[in-house]
Parts: sequence; C-alpha cells; structure tokens
Amino acid sequence: MKLFNEKLASLKSQEEVEEALRDIFDNQRTRIASALQLPEGVEVVLCPSGSDAEYLPIAIARALQPDTQNGKKIVNIVTQLKEIGAGTNIAANGDYFSTHAALYGRLSDGVTKLKGFNEESLEEISIPARERSGEVLDASSIAKEIAEKQLDAYPIYHGVFGGKTGLRDSVMPASTDAGSTSLGVVDACQGRFSLEELHSWLEQDSIVLFTGSKFYQAPPFCGAIFIPKNIAEKLRNSPPPGPIEMYGRDSIGGFLSDKEVSSCFENWKPLLRGPDGDANNVGLALRWEAGLEGMEKLAKTPNAMQVNAVNEWAASVTEMVQDHPDQLDAWCVERSIVSIRLKKEDKSGWLSMSELRDVYRYMSKDVSSAISQLSPEEKEALSTRCFIGQPVDVADSHAILRIALGAESLSNYLENPSSTLHEDRMAVRKLSAIAKHFTALKQSKF
Repeated sequence: MKLFNEKLASLKSQEEVEEALRDIFDNQRTRIASALQLPEGVEVVLCPSGSDAEYLPIAIARALQPDTQNGKKIVNIVTQLKEIGAGTNIAANGDYFSTHAALYGRLSDGVTKLKGFNEESLEEISIPARERSGEVLDASSIAKEIAEKQLDAYPIYHGVFGGKTGLRDSVMPASTDAGSTSLGVVDACQGRFSLEELHSWLEQDSIVLFTGSKFYQAPPFCGAIFIPKNIAEKLRNSPPPGPIEMYGRDSIGGFLSDKEVSSCFENWKPLLRGPDGDANNVGLALRWEAGLEGMEKLAKTPNAMQVNAVNEWAASVTEMVQDHPDQLDAWCVERSIVSIRLKKEDKSGWLSMSELRDVYRYMSKDVSSAISQLSPEEKEALSTRCFIGQPVDVADSHAILRIALGAESLSNYLENPSSTLHEDRMAVRKLSAIAKHFTALKQSKF
C-alpha cells in the first residue's frame, strides 16, 4: 500500500497514472536486475504472469528471423506438461488460456486465439514431464528429435528449470546465432535457481521466464522476462515484426503496454501503447512491489549461503517425512521442494489426485474435532492450520503434495533454523495424521 499511497492515490487523470506507472515499472526493472545481479546489457520486461510471458518469445522470434513473417513456420516445443503452469502450452500456441486478458478484461464470446498468431505460422508441441508410471521423460532429447524432423521450421526450444515438483530438464536450451536460427527459452518461473545458473542461461542467449510469485512469494500474477544482451541488441536495431495486428488489444497488447517493456523494444512501444494509452496495469506494479521486498531482503545474503541453507532444509524435511513410513513417503526431493505421497489407510496403495485435494483442504483447517480418539500429538497436529503446495498429478498410481521453501521461510531459516523446522515438522505430522484417519475425515463435516 505504501507505493499506492505515495505514487498513485492522488493522481486525477489517465495521463498522470500513465506517467507514474512508466517511472514505477522502470524502477522495478532496475531493482529486479540488481537483486538478481543480472549481467550488463540484460533487459527486463514485466508481464502479468508466467503463462502470458509465452506470447513474447513468439513475437521476438519473428523479429530475429524475418522469414517467420513470410511463411516460415515457428515450431514452439514446450516441456514438462502437467508440471508447468496450466496455461503455458495454450499460450505457446498463440491461444488465450483464460476468459480474460490482463489489461482489458473479459474476452468476447467465442474468441480463442490472439490476432496475428494464426495456425499456419505457429505450431505448439507439448512434451509431458513423466510417463504415467511417474518415470521422468528426457524431454530435452525428445524436443531435439521433434525439431530435427521439421527442418524447414524455426524452432523455439523450452527447458524447464524446476516445475511444480522441482523437476529440471537435462538441458537448458541456448539460442543459436543470437536467435537467428533458433530460440532457447528457459522456464524458470519457480525462481528456484542459483545466480550462477541464471547468468549461464543469459550468457548462452536464452530468454528466461520468471515470476515473483513462487519462490519469492509475491501475490499471483507477477511475471518477468529476461532478454539476454545479444538478443536485446538485435531487437533494438530491428523494426517491429509483423503482422501489425499482433500489437493490438486483441493480441499481445491485451497483456503488455509500452510501459512494461524495456528499452530494446523502443520500436514496438508506439504499437503497444495503442491509440488511447489507457492500458495501465496498476495491479502489476503493486504485486511486483510486494515481490521485490522479499527479493531485496534475500539478496543481502550471499548466494552460496542460500544454496547451502536450502540443501540443509531439504535434508531435514525429507528425514521428517521418512520418520512416518506407515503413512508418508518423500517421493521426490528437488532442492527446495519436497514432494510427498500419502498411503491409503489399508496400505493398498497411495491417495489419488482427488483425495489429495481433500487432504490439501484439511491442512488449512482445524479438523481435530472430526476424530473422537486421538493421541495428544495427533490432536495438536490436526488442530494446527498448515499451508503447503497444492497437489500435483504425477502418475496413475498416485499424486503428491508439496512442502516448499520460499524466500520468506528461507530468510527465517537463515535467522532461526529450529523455528522454521518446527513449522515444517508440524505440517509433516499433520499429513501423517490425516493419512491415518482419512476415512473418518472424509465422513465428517469437513
């Protein structure tokens, strides 16, 4: 609220809001670059979410390879389906993933595709994260094989660095010839990377998608796109790519205005601003301000110390989970995400996706009154409200719930490890108690 009260609350006209937001977004881009120590020349674009961030690489590809404006098809290869954002593959095909566009609200009935993203010029291909057995697929190799079969197309390769379970693709794809031959996109929207890793992707000319709403715990709908130096220079020296309808409110202009993009898009700005200049995403500015508070606080701690703390935390939480073998299993541990499956009461298998939705709901409530006979430890656990990650469908045999470390909890862990681990231990104990008494809870008012 401080930003709103100091910079926006007293403004009377559309023009005043527009000018204020231009300064706010410029300041926030600078602060994001500073917090992540982005190399000189890397530019930051702000966007409403990680899903609509997918539209911009398609437009960038058209600028970097002009043949894609004249019939050459773009093949957009997306990895880790089901463990990335639900709208990612839809947006990567140039389609709307929601009934609303961020800047202008509800779409007209029947509208499904952004203008300028026609099917003849763009094809999206999705690769799942796993087999239905839960076994991880080598998505990077599959993506390469797909591209090699379409030699006449321009490929956009995705690599996911930490999906919902923290799973990382084996290769984070580079852009070839600074994007003239292919474009590499790293989906790092979870924000669970070291600075060294982030900088290595930018050095190989990968576009990086990022959000402040996962690890950094900003409110939802808080995205950013990092443009590597070499690609930024090419965009700065290139005319805005066609078709012209791609910039309107029925296309990318429904998600981005001239204020959110960086200086390398200077030639695009008149087209993105629109005729009225009325696209002012005040909410995005407020959400990023909240996200930057956590980013800037954590940036004061050396990155190596952060990495070591995450590893310590993950080992401790994994041990807690494995202390409850009759109910729980730490099925997958990836850095700051511990993915847990829960046993059925009769030990015949594991709880399903629909059952874990119930567990997720019970975790945020005091459900101790649903069970008549409990040990003191179980009663304490079931009465405690715990907030964990939503369930993820990872296999036919089971789904998982996640205990994840965010920026705030990492900062707390660095200051007081025992206090942070106490909260995690309570969450694990509650998961165990819910699994043990799941049938009774299902039959209760909860």
